[in-house]
Amino acid sequence: MYASVDDVITALGRGGFDCKVTLRNENKFGSDATCEVQHRQTTVYNKISVLSTSRFSRDEVGDSIATGRRAYGQTFVAAGNWFIWVSPSVYAHDMAAALPGSVVLEPLPLKEK
Repeated sequence: MYASVDDVITALGRGGFDCKVTLRNENKFGSDATCEVQHRQTTVYNKISVLSTSRFSRDEVGDSIATGRRAYGQTFVAAGNWFIWVSPSVYAHDMAAALPGSVVLEPLPLKEK
């Protein structure tokens, strides 16, 4: 569990990924940032969200992730109260390797009507 987006960025750095922050927001709901990593001759975009544990339950964090996976076909690296949308998604496993205890969550199929 990380308290802020800065904690995730620091952990990515410890894992070997220098994350250049291009956008950062903090509010009463948590914090988020977008950072770029140069990896295998590619720019990997990481949209990081850390949700406040005093405002969001584990189920609500899971619901946020599920929405992105199903509605938008996003691949996430996640654990506890945080998640990262990795793009291009082929590098999600590399980002997860830098963040102990995290998992890669592939997109969910769209619900049929």
